[in-house]
Amino acid sequence: MNILVCIKQVTTSPQGHTFAMNRFDEYALEAAIQIKEQFQDQGHGAVVDVVTVGRKKAEEVIKRAFGMGADNGYHIVVEKDQTPGVTAELIFQTLGQTLGQTMGLPHHSTPGNHTYDLVLTGMISQDAMEGLTGPILAERMGIACATGVIKISLVSGTSDITVERELDRGERECLAIKLPALLTVQAGMNTPRYPTLSKLLKAGSKKITTVIVPQDKLFKEDQTVIRLQEPTKSRSGTLLEGSVEDKAEALFSILRKRGVI
Repeated sequence: MNILVCIKQVTTSPQGHTFAMNRFDEYALEAAIQIKEQFQDQGHGAVVDVVTVGRKKAEEVIKRAFGMGADNGYHIVVEKDQTPGVTAELIFQTLGQTLGQTMGLPHHSTPGNHTYDLVLTGMISQDAMEGLTGPILAERMGIACATGVIKISLVSGTSDITVERELDRGERECLAIKLPALLTVQAGMNTPRYPTLSKLLKAGSKKITTVIVPQDKLFKEDQTVIRLQEPTKSRSGTLLEGSVEDKAEALFSILRKRGVI
């Protein structure tokens, strides 16, 4: 089982002086490492690679990923933040050989020759909160994609996985997906581990494969804003007034009328 996790470095202070791994990506990385450990417990091999797109400083999140248990790291160095489309295209092209495509970026060190069975990303980033990089990357790879995943189960003896994804109003959707596939992970599906001291010490000796992309070599993305509009009100609400007892009685009456209780 070969897994790729897309991670991002984000600022965690208003001044932009403090940086950390995107919180949603930590859950994706933890999920990948748990799958790796599950395969190893069953006597099978498994590899977890991480890739990030960002400035030179972003290599810090790869080192943290090493400390958590990732095996290989790829850093696509850019001068400034990119749109989700460009970010996905950079990842796709940089790991082109791994994804069965043709690589075309300069200053590239060839990654491993394995193919990825599973690609994981956080559902959104803390800064932009767009949630687009994962689905765009899945489209470029031509593989299935599920977003907002809160549970991943491997089907023993097959190339299938089952996932649960979070929908509106607390509902969940269960899907059976054939690998390879890309999943965007929702926060809270697990408890990300802290990097261990021994793995952090080993991380210093691990090589990060670096791809430097000059600004004039970036992919040109043609985006058009079709329209902007205010959200529409879909349903009305009822404001309960009075004492706590009055509110409780009114709520009980509403729920009873609707057959909830």
